[in-house]
Amino acid sequence: MINMEGHSMVEYDTLSDVLALGDTLAYLYDGDGRGLTAYRLSTGDVAWHAPMPDSNTGGQGQGTWAPRLAGTAVVGTFGTSTAGVGTSAGRHAITVVAYDATTGRQRWSTQFAQGDGTDQTLGAPRVVAADDAHVLVSVAQEGYSSTPPMSALLDARTGAVIWTDPDFNGIALAKTVAAGTTQDENEFVGKAVSDGHQVWNRTVGIGDLITKPLGPALIWVNAISGDPTNMLLDPATGKTRLSLDHSVQQCQYDGWATVVCSGDSVVAVDVSTGRVLWRLPDQATNRIAPQKVGSVWHGVIYAETSNPMTLDAQTGKDIRTDIGTDPSMVNDHYGLVYDDQAAPSVEVYRAIS
Repeated sequence: MINMEGHSMVEYDTLSDVLALGDTLAYLYDGDGRGLTAYRLSTGDVAWHAPMPDSNTGGQGQGTWAPRLAGTAVVGTFGTSTAGVGTSAGRHAITVVAYDATTGRQRWSTQFAQGDGTDQTLGAPRVVAADDAHVLVSVAQEGYSSTPPMSALLDARTGAVIWTDPDFNGIALAKTVAAGTTQDENEFVGKAVSDGHQVWNRTVGIGDLITKPLGPALIWVNAISGDPTNMLLDPATGKTRLSLDHSVQQCQYDGWATVVCSGDSVVAVDVSTGRVLWRLPDQATNRIAPQKVGSVWHGVIYAETSNPMTLDAQTGKDIRTDIGTDPSMVNDHYGLVYDDQAAPSVEVYRAIS
């Protein structure tokens, strides 16, 4: 069991919004915002803990959402502040730190977006995407704000800041492009990872949007007001890969080749082509849609009908019709289930096949 004290899931859609899952460890910011902890999936005990960097600073809190894995490192971001002395107003800064994912040893630490002690405009930092080469960090106020968002792209190996953009809220990271929005949340833009120059832009809808990266190849964009927009967008080009109807309200990437969108219906999409592979319910074959899709991983969908079950992500066929529990996150060896009945915690189950 992993203790989730201090982490309310009310603000998040899925467990993956809060927790990063490796092969044998799970990574979570401390509930008090003072560091980052790795938990062993085999036992639930602490493998390592890294305190917030710069011991002479006070924390504004850890980044919102989850830390991110970047190759063999796990990357976190913290808002830090130094108290003023005498007439000095002190300063605020965003600190990004990479730790060895296995040992917790710090590999590098970088600060950007520094402001003086009177500057209270820095928003909540979060690592929105990371891969072997790059780390994309966004700093934005929650909800509407007169303060523009800003983002920074860092070298994943060294922590060097490649570029910053003072009007860019990063969402996703493709191989050569970082995608996000401007202060106008309906204006989507793509920025070259090499130097931050704009490679595409487009306007999507006219109302409030939900956005979610689905690996390096797709972004889910869903309008919750205004135009009835529901689509999968290509972060590299800005083009619509697939338009969805509003029978689906959530999309998840299986880490391989398939995106599964669910709600009143379930739709599986090939990541490389944007082609719909299958859809449920299907009256022709007398098949219903699962009531809930908990997670998808490496070609398998973990869902619920009358019982927790699994389906083949590529074909939609049933694999097992009673698996005991419907995990919220899965890797090749473990399934994680969030439990808030007593104290917030995550139950960890070993895979049996």
